[in-house]
Amino acid sequence: MEVDSKAARGGRIFENLGTVEGRLLRLEVVVLLSALVLAALVLYGSTRRRSSDRLLRGVMWMAYSLSYVVVTYAVGIIQDGPFHGETFVLWATALLLIQASAYAAPVHSRRDVDQRKKLLLQHVLQTGLVLWLVLNATGTNASYRAAIWAFWSLNVLKTAAKIGEMVKASLPDRSVKVVAEYMDVEESLAAAGQQPADPRTMTGYRYLFHGEETMELSHEYGRLSRDEILMQSTCKSVVTIDTVYRWIDDQGYSDVEKDMAKDFCLAFALFKLLKRRFFGYVPAEAGSAKALNLVLNGLIHQQVHHPHHRHHRDVATGPDAAFRVVEAELSFLYDFFYTRNIVLVGVRTYIFIAVVVLALTMWTTFFGTLGPDYHRLRIGVKDLDRSVTVVVIVITAALEMCQALAAFSNNWRYTKTVYRCVRDGRPWHKKRRGGHLWWKESITPPEARYWEDKIGEYVLLKRYSHRPLNLLSWMTLYLVEPRRQGQKRERRKELPVQVRHAVLMSFKASGGRLSNGVTTLQKHNLLPRLAWACQFAKVTDQILAWHIVTTRCDWSSRLHRPRRRGDDDDRTDGGGDNWLVATKLSNYCAYLVAFVPEMLPDPSYNAEQIFDTAVRQTRCHLASCGTKQEILAQLDKIEANEQSYMEGLEAGVGAEGRAGSSTIVERAALLGGQLGAAVGRDGERLWRVLAEFWAELVLFLAPSDNVDAHAEMLGAGGEFMTQLWALLAHAGVLERPAAGASAP
Repeated sequence: MEVDSKAARGGRIFENLGTVEGRLLRLEVVVLLSALVLAALVLYGSTRRRSSDRLLRGVMWMAYSLSYVVVTYAVGIIQDGPFHGETFVLWATALLLIQASAYAAPVHSRRDVDQRKKLLLQHVLQTGLVLWLVLNATGTNASYRAAIWAFWSLNVLKTAAKIGEMVKASLPDRSVKVVAEYMDVEESLAAAGQQPADPRTMTGYRYLFHGEETMELSHEYGRLSRDEILMQSTCKSVVTIDTVYRWIDDQGYSDVEKDMAKDFCLAFALFKLLKRRFFGYVPAEAGSAKALNLVLNGLIHQQVHHPHHRHHRDVATGPDAAFRVVEAELSFLYDFFYTRNIVLVGVRTYIFIAVVVLALTMWTTFFGTLGPDYHRLRIGVKDLDRSVTVVVIVITAALEMCQALAAFSNNWRYTKTVYRCVRDGRPWHKKRRGGHLWWKESITPPEARYWEDKIGEYVLLKRYSHRPLNLLSWMTLYLVEPRRQGQKRERRKELPVQVRHAVLMSFKASGGRLSNGVTTLQKHNLLPRLAWACQFAKVTDQILAWHIVTTRCDWSSRLHRPRRRGDDDDRTDGGGDNWLVATKLSNYCAYLVAFVPEMLPDPSYNAEQIFDTAVRQTRCHLASCGTKQEILAQLDKIEANEQSYMEGLEAGVGAEGRAGSSTIVERAALLGGQLGAAVGRDGERLWRVLAEFWAELVLFLAPSDNVDAHAEMLGAGGEFMTQLWALLAHAGVLERPAAGASAP
């Protein structure tokens, strides 16, 4: 009987949902949920550039995929049911407007661009359906009627703007070809000048800042000649970065403000150069001494004061300006690939729209919903429709205000304003009041965080035993890629300033000559004994072997160090910053092997196979180990066995032969023993060697022709390797030498 009563109650619930009151309740719930989900998508889109949280990104992707269905369902209930009053039509137009704002949010990958076009087409059809509801709406609430037409019209404007952006993005970007051909002769153009190239003042660097659109007009009938490019580059409408630097120097602002403006403008010019890589062009400045000088002496610099030099750019902005420029450059590249919101509308237009929507919201709330013109529904939960109306229109107004505020700090507006000032010969404080950024008095660029400044880390000796269940992959029919054995992703961690600085100083010290660690070993007199450790058949093997060595040294230092009260657990004796640099870069390179092999020199399939083999071998060697002490003791045993084998080899057979036939764990154990014997008990020297080795190796890994991998990772929060890749590209370093050698 009890079971029958429960079944009866369940049946009555479904019957109630089918009544007019039930359908109204469903509509109110769906409208509220739709508004909240769409608002979350709009707000998330403003921070997605620097977000690398995979769970959050997955949830937002699912919400975005379902948003159109949910809004369509809400509009369908309004259309099919007896809900033709102005209240319900106001809900529909508000959802339509919020959805149009959500479509302006960044796509999740470049493959989603085509899907976004389909959704926009469906949104256009939905706009027509809602117009039919507007024309047939019943009621005499003047504030509701005004808000309905305002929301619907604003939705049409936003949709048209987005369609225009999509159409423009679908057309071939001919400016890339113009920039590529211009750079083919840029060095000769700069050589025609009277002064030598100076990367601190950008004298002699005539990189295009703006104006390639005007050069494109004469490009209809083939390739421009050198004389044509020379003639067009001197036109008033074509502005180069050296001209921008001179204009900034003439402004009456502090050194810090001017240096930040220079960095930002240089980032925009470099963005246009980097864009060529994604369209198949080989940069003309590859191997150029001038390009290398730009990075080594213009972007990377010591924080040293030069009393007789009038440009103190290094003192004002710090020693890591290179990464600040590259991060800003990659933010432009991210916008180019994932937002396409480069159609600039005046800030005053955004403010006007926000003020109008805010005024309508207040009018609708206080006079339409809470005033005498409101007619309460005679069905459903009392005053629930009022609450839904207030929440929906408040969300709509809040989102418009947020978008208006975001317009104040738009990167593209800043560069456009600088371009117009330089072109017209106006100082910053006399820029056109009707143009972009008319309100901004300081010349400093918009303050915004471009990335999280975090990197992924992976420790093989810690995660080799991980066996993923892959339940999510099974539940989604392998739509979500399953994790392999030993793959356990952890939260990304902060990238210390010391690591950035060490990598920059390593590149500066190398003079642009990349090496896979041989230079460091030679510097510390560790050759030829450890030469074999830089001559692996695959770079992935070398990364994992040295990673195990670094982890072993880290764990040993921690366990053997005498504990004192107040000690910092994150610093080992004698290591200091060198320990931090070595462990962070070692774990990051292992993370690339485990999760982003596309960014490594070896083919991604080979790198995955090497990683899987390393996990199996590590499990075999360390099968009986459960703690760090046991793992270290087992590695000591493996080292002793390898050393005994080496000592028993016949004359003429060296370490390289044995290392080539052993497992990665065995090679790492042998390498660790030989490295420890070479440096002795000098812990400071050990960590200095490892820090310099990893800084050198991570630069060796950076050059790549797989531009798609870098573009995809830009949409996933960015990678430190992409920053290094871009930095080396601007230095003219596009290729790495053979393993075990330095670039000439």
